[in-house]
Amino acid sequence: MEAVIINATINKNKKTEFFQTIESLKSLVKNYCNEFETIISNDNKLSIRITFSNKDEMENNFYNAEFNILKGSVISLCENVNIKNNEVSLS
Repeated sequence: MEAVIINATINKNKKTEFFQTIESLKSLVKNYCNEFETIISNDNKLSIRITFSNKDEMENNFYNAEFNILKGSVISLCENVNIKNNEVSLS
């Protein structure tokens, strides 16, 4: 099992845009992974956990158009973005 964790802080001025974007992207990216879990705390801390069956599945899917849109959205609408695969930084 391969897990990618995206941690960030949602920009307060872009919170509505963030929620709209994530909701529309969820159904697209869920087609390419085993699990897609989003946790948002009261202080706008974001944690997205994406799991894949194996390393090949992660490498084949995490860099496709849908995930690139997701990553770009998080980077543009959030601050302090950190992307890790099994504790190794990808960002």
